[in-house]
Parts: sequence; structure tokens; C-alpha cells
Amino acid sequence: MNKELEQSIIQHIASELGSDYFRSRLRRSGEGGISETWELYGVNTPSLFIKIGRQGFEQMYASECVCLEELQRAKKFRVPKPMLCGVIEGQCAFLAMEFIQLTSLRRSSEVALGEALAEMHSIESDRFGFAEDNYIGRSMQPNGWSLNWWSFFAENRLQHQLSMAINSGLRSDLVEPIQLVIQKAPVYFVTHKPKPTLLHGDLWSGNVSADSQGRPVIYDPAVYYGDAETDVAMSQMFGALGQAVYDAYYANIDAQDGIALRRPVYDLYHWLNHFNLFGISYLGQVERVIKQLSDTLV
Repeated sequence: MNKELEQSIIQHIASELGSDYFRSRLRRSGEGGISETWELYGVNTPSLFIKIGRQGFEQMYASECVCLEELQRAKKFRVPKPMLCGVIEGQCAFLAMEFIQLTSLRRSSEVALGEALAEMHSIESDRFGFAEDNYIGRSMQPNGWSLNWWSFFAENRLQHQLSMAINSGLRSDLVEPIQLVIQKAPVYFVTHKPKPTLLHGDLWSGNVSADSQGRPVIYDPAVYYGDAETDVAMSQMFGALGQAVYDAYYANIDAQDGIALRRPVYDLYHWLNHFNLFGISYLGQVERVIKQLSDTLV
């Protein structure tokens, strides 16, 4: 980062959050996949975690602020508090939030994570969805509200990603099987009637950690209200969390019959999203889960 941009960001933050930040500095913190990630630190100011992205990311950052605020309802988790988002005209968009020093999950933290996830999944809405659209990665995630879980998931999750995938060049021989899944899943799983619970929405191991006291921390959310099984399924897609997480979770949440049959439907959403974001390297996972579902939904 050049000095001019660093000073522009510091001045913008100091003008909004207090003049003490004028004497702060930026240093690299972690490796962001979509954004550059920095720590804004100083002597008399709380450190801030800063995401910096190209102009056009301001809507995505504003959406993340809303998601982080919603997750504050989950009291057993530590969730970074959003502080400010905006645009440095002609240069970049940015998001500033509470800085949390992260550590790896130990067994005691895994137990606390499972309990915190169960507590979050006990927070309910009267409808499925969310008050506004948001993002999962760089992909738009349409929400709105629905009284029917399977209609919501089929239209606002699977159909949306399929439409994007078609535009991204998904092989034509895969389009019809996915459309059949979208049509058949709500009928096949009609007896599964979950409650609309608070979801992280993008709960893989890279978005979970612990603070210096071992309290579980979650971040980079794609929040909505839906079936708790979707978070659990996502947490197992890229290397499952420790078994202690799931033991603690299911000590507080009853597992529903048929969860293993529904998991591929929920996985399909994320595999399609990864295909849309990262391309053909995820095509094999899409094909595999479609084969599973085609065998199930006969």
C-alpha cells in the first residue's frame, strides 16, 4: 500500500471515529482471499481490522456490516463489531471492524464452539430469509422472506446459483439434472419442516477461530434465517471441524431424521457457488453431488 492511500484511509477513519486515530498506522494482518486485510493500530486507540477492496466493493462491505450486526444476537460467539465502511474516492472501498487477535481452536474451544453454534441455532425468526440481499463470497445472495423453507431454498439458493452457472458456461448435460433436483427436492423432503433459525451462512473452518481467551469467534458471514442443517453441512465441506464441536452441538440440538440425505442438497448450493467464483476446478464436486441426488430423488 502506498503512503498516500494509507494516509487517506487513516484520515477518513479518524474523522469518523476520533482524532486519536490520526496517529495510527496500518500493518498487514492475515491473508484475505477477496480483500486486502490490515490492522490499524496506535497507542491510545483500539486496534481495528481493515478490509480494503476495489471500488464497487462498498455494497458488499455494507452488507457485511449488517450481517455482523445480526450475528451479535448470538451471545456465546464473539463476533467482530463493525465500525465503519466507506469509499476513498478514486482509490478503494474499505470496511473497518473490531480487531480480534485470533488463535487456533483447541479442544476446549471446540466444545465452546459447538455450544455457541447450538445457541445461535436456537435464535428464531417467523419466516425464512433475511430483510435484505447479501453476499456469499463475491456472489450476490438474494433473500427476501418466505413461509416455506423448500420454496425459499429452491428458488433463492439453488435456482439463483444455477442461473449464474449457466452464464458461467456450465456444461449443458448438467443443467437438466440440476433443474430436476430443484423441482424434486421440495417434494421429496416435504416432511422435513425446519424452523427459521439464525445462520452464519458460510460456516467453513476458515471463518471460525478463537480469541486469546479461547472464546469461539465467527466472521465473514452470509447471514439469513433457515434450516440449521445448512450451517452444519457447510462446516463439513472443506475439512470438518473437530469432533468435539459436533458432540457439543448435538448435546444441545436434536438431530433430525434424514439429515444425511439432505446434506447433498445443501452442499450443492456451495459447490455451484464455488464453480461460479473459481471455475472448472469445482466441476467434479458438482458432478459428484448431482450423482448422489439423482440416485436419491428417484
